Amino acid sequence: MPFPEDLKKRFDEFRKKKYAIWIGLALTTVICIVLLTTLLAYFCFMALAVALLAYGIPYYFGLKSKKKLAIFGLVLFLILGVALGTSSYLRWDGYQGNMVSSEDNVLVNGTVTPYRGTSLTTYQFSVTVVGGTNSSQVRVNISDLMSTLPSQNLSMTPQSPVSGGYRFVANTTVWEGFFAYRFLMNNGTWTATSYEYGPLSMETGRFFTQLLSSGIMGVFLNIAILFFLFLVLSWWMEAFRARKDRVQKEAAGKKAKKGEAAEQVKGGPAKPGKGKTVEKLVCSECGAEVPTDAKKCPQCGEPFEEEGGESICTECGAKVKETDAKCWNCGKEFKTK
Repeated sequence: MPFPEDLKKRFDEFRKKKYAIWIGLALTTVICIVLLTTLLAYFCFMALAVALLAYGIPYYFGLKSKKKLAIFGLVLFLILGVALGTSSYLRWDGYQGNMVSSEDNVLVNGTVTPYRGTSLTTYQFSVTVVGGTNSSQVRVNISDLMSTLPSQNLSMTPQSPVSGGYRFVANTTVWEGFFAYRFLMNNGTWTATSYEYGPLSMETGRFFTQLLSSGIMGVFLNIAILFFLFLVLSWWMEAFRARKDRVQKEAAGKKAKKGEAAEQVKGGPAKPGKGKTVEKLVCSECGAEVPTDAKKCPQCGEPFEEEGGESICTECGAKVKETDAKCWNCGKEFKTK
């Protein structure tokens, strides 16, 4: 047997083991955590990939119940949220920021000191304007990454001339939060630096709690919604296929009944089987149900009584000739006259 086929056969046998599903769930958790925490920069793509994997891997390992899949999803996304929040905290813990500059290098060496503090700390934002003067219009824009409060725009004042330009500063306090900032200068047109993170004016424990709650909320709002959408679509498709199969079976059953009626012996009403008593018979001409004591079919008028040298078998109701010694349909022997 070729290696790929042998491997597939072994894996199919493994999936039938009782413990295989637990291995599948653990594998799903590990893969999702690794993808989400290492490729966070591609979060939008990762959200779709993680949602698909969270549904597909357990299903492939045998977890078919939609209820159990939903329960597993809730537990998994809580774990992913904690992992994402913890990973974010470790990424920012100990970070001291970088200097920023504008693309045209008019604004250079922008920074904030100190990088970490409290809401009582005075933070100094500073940037060098290359070729600028003490009358240049320079500002710093500060945004809180953990709230919806409006950003601050502070005018900066020249501090001292430096080689090739002027150094501008702005001193301010900020509320408790985690911020991002950038510098701007109006020199006929606005020139701006890229954003940089800082300052962090929050205690370590509270900072960790904030990142943890943000991670959990982000996972449920971006990944869990996609997962449960896949779950609902899968349930709907399975229910649709089940209804379709049921309708097809019912149609096949009705067709089979019609076929049985069409195969009844022509020449008189026939019972469904020997030795069975029925209240109604079937007309061999039109297939209509008729009472057992009817002389002719109420639907097409086919006579059932003896007519033109013919009579009716008292056992099964089939038409027989008066000269017949026994019924051709049920085998009942007749007394000869």
